[in-house]
Amino acid sequence: METPSNNDQDRRSEIRVKIKAVIPFNILENPDRYIRTTNPMSSIFKQPEYSLELNENDPLEAFLIQLDTKLNYVIDLLSANIQSKEYAYQGLLIDISASGLSFLYSNELEQGTVLEVGLALPAQPYGLMDIAGEVVRCQARTGGGEGEYKYEIGLAMTDIRPDDRENIIHFIFQKQREEIRLQKEVF
Repeated sequence: METPSNNDQDRRSEIRVKIKAVIPFNILENPDRYIRTTNPMSSIFKQPEYSLELNENDPLEAFLIQLDTKLNYVIDLLSANIQSKEYAYQGLLIDISASGLSFLYSNELEQGTVLEVGLALPAQPYGLMDIAGEVVRCQARTGGGEGEYKYEIGLAMTDIRPDDRENIIHFIFQKQREEIRLQKEVF
């Protein structure tokens, strides 16, 4: 498989798609205070802790213990107990690219403000991406819906796991394919 060149990476990171989703975030006083707490999904599903002796002595018992352990992990995922970070603020995500995102917020944020964001993309496997970013744009909105949101914030991602960036790119391409399909159906 061919590795993308830097030029390809730049183009991929600037493709944006519109999306509406709630986006929780915290405002950090100092970029050094950012600590990623979300683990990749592969590290959440640890090997069940059961003895190999159980396998040899009673395979049914070992199977039930293993099943019980896996179910506990699934229940934790569904109840979001794995995510321990608390977010104090929330906005409305309006578009995303691999290098940044835009969201609506009720208060003005100064350019250069550092945020930690919890991002969950719709139609993707469950998982909250923990991303740090810097406010690069804050524009007052004039009229239009979304009542309480008075500002549009542009955020450049400064700290993101490579796997999370690839998931965002995959999501963007998926949305573009859907839009192309819909346009073809109209004609």
